[in-house]
Amino acid sequence: MLRWLNLCAILLAAASPAFGQIVLRKKLNLFPGVPTAAAVFDPVKADKAALAAAKIAPTDAAALLAYFERRILTDADATRIQAVIQRLGAESFDDRVRAMDEVEKFGPAAVGPLRKATVVDSADVNAANFEIVYRAGEVLKRLEKVPHAGIAVAAVRALAKVPHPRTTQVLLAFLPQADDQATAEEIQRTLTAVASVGGKVDGHLIDALKNSSALKRVYAATALTQGGDATQRVRIPEAYPKVVEAARVETVIDAKFAMTLGLAVTSRDKDAVGAIVGMLPDLPRGRLWQAEDLLLVLAGPDAPKVAFGATKAAVVKAQAEWLAWWAKASPAINLDKIAYAPRIVGKTLLVVMDPRNGSGYVAELGPDLKERWKIVDLSTPYDAAVLSDGAVAVAEANAYNVTVRDTTGKVLEVKPTTGAANRQVNGSPHQLQLLPDGRFFVVCKNIVLEMARDKPDLSVVFDRSNNYDIASATRLPNGETAVLLQNGPDHLIFLDKAGKEIPERKMKTGLPYYQSHIISTGEDRVLIAENQKVVEYDVKEKKVVWSHAAATARGMQRLPNGNTLIVEGNGSADGSNRVVEVTTAGEEVWSHRLAAGLMIFRAYRR
Repeated sequence: MLRWLNLCAILLAAASPAFGQIVLRKKLNLFPGVPTAAAVFDPVKADKAALAAAKIAPTDAAALLAYFERRILTDADATRIQAVIQRLGAESFDDRVRAMDEVEKFGPAAVGPLRKATVVDSADVNAANFEIVYRAGEVLKRLEKVPHAGIAVAAVRALAKVPHPRTTQVLLAFLPQADDQATAEEIQRTLTAVASVGGKVDGHLIDALKNSSALKRVYAATALTQGGDATQRVRIPEAYPKVVEAARVETVIDAKFAMTLGLAVTSRDKDAVGAIVGMLPDLPRGRLWQAEDLLLVLAGPDAPKVAFGATKAAVVKAQAEWLAWWAKASPAINLDKIAYAPRIVGKTLLVVMDPRNGSGYVAELGPDLKERWKIVDLSTPYDAAVLSDGAVAVAEANAYNVTVRDTTGKVLEVKPTTGAANRQVNGSPHQLQLLPDGRFFVVCKNIVLEMARDKPDLSVVFDRSNNYDIASATRLPNGETAVLLQNGPDHLIFLDKAGKEIPERKMKTGLPYYQSHIISTGEDRVLIAENQKVVEYDVKEKKVVWSHAAATARGMQRLPNGNTLIVEGNGSADGSNRVVEVTTAGEEVWSHRLAAGLMIFRAYRR
């Protein structure tokens, strides 16, 4: 009977992949329900518990390394396991079952490849084989008697504190099998921490600069550039010329850019800036954003008035102006005197809903616009923010919670947006803003809240119960709060720092739709999503200073380059929903869509 249920689910998935995902998730009980309040997450305790589950002492370097060595795949093993995973989708049911048994025999080494096999790229759902997705997940359940993702992260962190001559060698070998992006990033931090110990550079990292894997070359170059004495421009002098040469001869454009950007930003190598300008037309879009951010800061008011348009020809045209600027400006530029902190790291955060059932997910796209991680099966996610420690806060409207999760989806903390059960009608969160001090600014239907991550209580900023619905709100740089009302004599009102309405600070705007969006774009300026357009107001002068047509705009972001990122469209089957970047002149320079039927609710470049 179970086999027939599995078959029916897969047939539904094949007929309608998006609907098939829903069926499979429900059949597998992957809708966990509304999260309940959780204790404040303690990463130290979590690491200790994870290592205890694996029976590994955090001070036993040999045991920590042995854990990773058991999971490392040779090239031949990696090829074989991928072939077996593909057979999870074979036409014959018996062949699929045999493939499940065969892949399980690889043991913990199969965890990483199997986890990757369960990931469905939302931008290309039709390319997914849901039979493989389902069966890979089933084998993972069998193999994960202990939480390998948590153990791996904890073990990597522990290795940073326990000296061992083979740490970099083992971690680099394990890197391609890393359980998830969080594990890979933790490996980078540990490699950087141990790159130079006692003034001696790690030879395994030097050797990895010539590894056949571009991934390993980049991780080694980053560790050798950022490791060592952070007070020095060149932190590991012995490694510096080797990294420069590795970047010069690198043939994979993404790896070449990553190495070169590190030399420019960390080592403040002026030649690296010229190299970045030279590679602009060949960069993937996310890397182009990073390059643009660096160049705009270096050029300041002298930056060419040119946008990196949607086509390669447009990028080539922009490059010509940047080349001319660099030829003229480079002799006078001293990178030691420019404190550059990247404002853009080439990533895009997407908050996505399925309007058909209220479920949704939060995902991050990398510089190549492919999903780096995805948190699925959320309860009507309307907004999200990446926190300083890499965790993700999500406003889950139907759960009446802001949940804090790691990038695998594990709930770390739950922050209820209701003070009492009878206030739930007012406490459905639909907007989340991360304040400079780390607190959450949360906008609900009839109430605006502040909450601290490390405290269980919340404070009410603005209460509009039994009155006009709150379409949106934002905390302004001067400490005031702008509140956008869905109806009423004045759509836009302002609160002082104590939360009191400022009588003389209010204005009539265009009609905002329910669950609109408002953001601050500068002193006395706000950008509002109105009916079929986004409009920027000078609230002091009470006048429109910019507008752009946008059908059902759901979110905006004013980017450091002056352009505006807009989420528009209703997520219907026509595929109109998208994220689009527009210049002040209204030129579209980039856009991104998902499969028809999925609705992007918010998008943030970071």
